[in-house]
Amino acid sequence: MNAETLQFIWTTVMELATLVCAYLGLRLFKRSKWLRLALIVVPLLLNALLYVVYQTTPFFYLGVILLLCIPFVWPRKSA
Repeated sequence: MNAETLQFIWTTVMELATLVCAYLGLRLFKRSKWLRLALIVVPLLLNALLYVVYQTTPFFYLGVILLLCIPFVWPRKSA
């Protein structure tokens, strides 16, 4: 496998993972708040790592999408 093929596979996998994890992290209302936060943070860190490795913008934008989801799943004392 050459570098372009590997980058395409990572981009496709991370696009799907970002969409699924953002949806599940925002929709799991009654579940554990730390599980919901982990569903957002783990792909965020992986996108950041892949952005550093490949220096392409899709990973940056996927990370921004997940970063925008964090305030909606951040645990509060009142909840």
